[in-house]
Amino acid sequence: MAQVAKLLNMGIGRNRLFQLLRDKHILMNNNSPYQYYVDNGWFRLVESRFTKPNGDTCINIKTVVFQKGIKGIKKIVEKELDGR
Repeated sequence: MAQVAKLLNMGIGRNRLFQLLRDKHILMNNNSPYQYYVDNGWFRLVESRFTKPNGDTCINIKTVVFQKGIKGIKKIVEKELDGR
């Protein structure tokens, strides 16, 4: 999201962007996107496994924002900034 905020270059940072997307019910409380937005091509979740030094295997989930998602987020931010 930090990269998305930088790409948008609209004076909104990562934390405010996260909060806005949670308020608009695009992201859940844990900052994962709702399935509706994944199905509509805004986001993709990428799972990667890694092993800790103690031998435990863990899974990390990363959210990738597609161009369609950036365009949608830009519209939401523009609407929010215009409403102030």
